[in-house]
Amino acid sequence: MSLCKQLQSILTRFWWDASPEAKNICWVSWQTLTKPKNSGGLGFREIAQFNDALLAKLSWRVLKDPSSLLARTLLGKYCVHTSFLEVQPPSCASHGWRGLLVERDLLTRGLGWALGSGEDVGV
Repeated sequence: MSLCKQLQSILTRFWWDASPEAKNICWVSWQTLTKPKNSGGLGFREIAQFNDALLAKLSWRVLKDPSSLLARTLLGKYCVHTSFLEVQPPSCASHGWRGLLVERDLLTRGLGWALGSGEDVGV
């Protein structure tokens, strides 16, 4: 989270300061800058929310396409005996893997099962 705040600060300083030595006042709030362009903002993204969305997308990709290179690498290292939906983070897990697992938990709250044609459903 602190890295996201630092990135947001760097973005703000880039847009408002003419030089690194002279710090100017930001005449428009960050909330206004992050509004879509059609709502009067500049369309900047909230860094923390954007990061969460990207991690959730990667988690979804690992879940839906386990044959991809990323999924095979991560699942081969961290999910040897357990499925991706049930694995717990080991103490030696990387920061990236921990982020994927946090967003995986967010995905599992919204996951459902679609019946489709019903051919594979046992009643």
